[in-house]
Amino acid sequence: MKFSPSVALSAFTLIQELLKQFVFVWRPRFVFSIMVDQFVGTWTLTASENFDEYMKALGVSFATRQMGNMVKPKLVISVNDGVISMKSESTFKTTEIKFTLNEEFDETTADGRQTKTVITFENGKLVQKQSWDGKTTTLEREIQEGKLMARCVMDDVVALRTYEKA
Repeated sequence: MKFSPSVALSAFTLIQELLKQFVFVWRPRFVFSIMVDQFVGTWTLTASENFDEYMKALGVSFATRQMGNMVKPKLVISVNDGVISMKSESTFKTTEIKFTLNEEFDETTADGRQTKTVITFENGKLVQKQSWDGKTTTLEREIQEGKLMARCVMDDVVALRTYEKA
């Protein structure tokens, strides 16, 4: 069977186009998977430092702070078709957010705040920024030595919460 140069060129062009689709379509999904997969799973709160002061800085009521300090929530993180779900489960309250990285969404927090929230992936961390009533708080989650570390910042108040994989 003889191949003409035009058939060979067509095959080459087809392969080029397929490679472009792999690089520009499949590669981002693969990279996204590598970035976020480390967070996927069920995590149990094992340590909490300065969380009451953080909640106070947010404006959380005394009664809600007492409950928030007593519970040991489970954090369940999953990904489905590029949408990330973070569910916080406790005997006090269960909340869940579903989001796409870098896209702002409306969130009702466990303490009842109505926020505009955006979550990004920066330097190996999931960075969550909540804004409401002219205020902003940041929650940074990262994996350190197999543990999920959540750093919660409001103004000059910093709380650190440690989760271990269940």
